[in-house]
Amino acid sequence: MKNLLLRKGQKLIRNLNVIEEVNFYMKRVGLVGLGQMGMRMAFNLIKAGYEVVGYDIDKNAIKTLADHGGKPANSLKEVAEFSDVVILMVLTYPQVKSCIIEPDTLGDYMKPGSTLIITSTIAPQEIREVSEVVSSKGINVLDSPVTGGTKGAEDGTLVMIVSGKDEVYKECEDILKTIGANAVQVGNEIGLGQVIKASVQLLVSVHLVAMAEALVLGTKAGADPEVLYDIIKKSAGNSWMLETKLPRILNGDFSNSGALDIQIKDLDIVQKIAREVNMPLFTSSVSKDVFLWGNALGYGRDDASSVIKVFEDIVGVKVRNHQVKEVK
Repeated sequence: MKNLLLRKGQKLIRNLNVIEEVNFYMKRVGLVGLGQMGMRMAFNLIKAGYEVVGYDIDKNAIKTLADHGGKPANSLKEVAEFSDVVILMVLTYPQVKSCIIEPDTLGDYMKPGSTLIITSTIAPQEIREVSEVVSSKGINVLDSPVTGGTKGAEDGTLVMIVSGKDEVYKECEDILKTIGANAVQVGNEIGLGQVIKASVQLLVSVHLVAMAEALVLGTKAGADPEVLYDIIKKSAGNSWMLETKLPRILNGDFSNSGALDIQIKDLDIVQKIAREVNMPLFTSSVSKDVFLWGNALGYGRDDASSVIKVFEDIVGVKVRNHQVKEVK
């Protein structure tokens, strides 16, 4: 009896070893676009044990990746040939095309059966066009814009809004959840992720402008900004945007965790979708004009919360706490 149990135990251990060997392989990941978001995503993948190769037009960014355990690449070709999965984190559609569709780029060198995850925020029709070209070469595509800002990228808590084939999502789920604990598959149709991201960005822009308007109004009328914050965050007027951005505004911190001019780009996408479905937009259209005004005043590369300066400049007050010296 003892020998029988021992033999069964040895067989179980051998089976477990087989399972372990099968599951041990971790996909090699390429990351193109090592900016504020992409670099933090790369760091989290490295910490999780993935082999990561990275490329950016900024050579200093490539060096930073190498200093943190990543593999530097000198070209998109190197990234494509190394990787089972490539994550693209660039800002605009022209940048996406320049990395995928143009000659001597990812689309020419990625292996059939490999996967391209596009985390950029672009229009639904734009990502469908890219997907059509890449898919014709046997490369899988996931449409996965993200939300959560640089803090979410650093903490690995980004919301990954993923659309694409079920089997491709499943194959990449571990990677997605390493960079975004809140990875969600929203459907199979490429472009659906971008539709949902645009809806989120519409709310983000309106919340930012409404927050700025309300805080400047209250401050101009004599309320203490800190008291305003304390009351609003306990009221029905509270929002994630207020709780995230207002403490930094009160401390005079407008360092870029998501630039103002990105809101303009994203609202262009919102309006493009609205035209396609024949829907009028009101609050987001006004919000876009306020962001354009802020950009014209020179705040475009500052954090999006600097939209509050548009209202501050008009009425001559600053929404800051008492410890911050006001600069005229």
